[in-house]
Amino acid sequence: MLHALLPGHGKAVLVSFYAGSGKVTAALAASALLIATHVGSAILLVLTGYAVLQRTLGGAGRAPAVKLASQMLVVAIGLFLLKKALRPHAHRAPGSGPVLAMAAGLVPCPLTTFIMTYAASRDEIAFGLVLAAAFAAGMIVAVATFPIATILFRTRLLRLIERTGAVRHRLGRALEVLSAGAIVLLGLVPIVGRTL
Repeated sequence: MLHALLPGHGKAVLVSFYAGSGKVTAALAASALLIATHVGSAILLVLTGYAVLQRTLGGAGRAPAVKLASQMLVVAIGLFLLKKALRPHAHRAPGSGPVLAMAAGLVPCPLTTFIMTYAASRDEIAFGLVLAAAFAAGMIVAVATFPIATILFRTRLLRLIERTGAVRHRLGRALEVLSAGAIVLLGLVPIVGRTL
């Protein structure tokens, strides 16, 4: 859980997505999918063998090409959501939350990579998988807390202004536009930072 509270792990992306709309169950499912992708990609890399790890990783637990691809997918999804938010009567695509979660989780988890590499080197893959699963469960709890809190806050905020439908409609649209814009920025900042 503490590891997932560190920067990264898609918390800001999920918060930005669910600030505009969404349900608690969807946020929990997206968080679980994000972490399953994050941890699963590390497990997959390690289990495919040391040769693949040496050719694809820029350092222990790092995959620069996968990270760039993940950030570009986040930008593309954010731009799609921004386009939908700016069009009148447009709604989010039903599957965009899970797709965004998978894109944000593509970067392999460095600690899971370390755990699985150590387990594989000692021929204890089953124990490595159990530890990775426990690690993932804690990360899901930590990551899901952020979008769920956002949804609960948004719901309470909208109830306060429910008496005025026009204000609620404008606020809802503004939150959708801002959340889509935030997703685009969260994907662009690392890409632009790489080029500077």
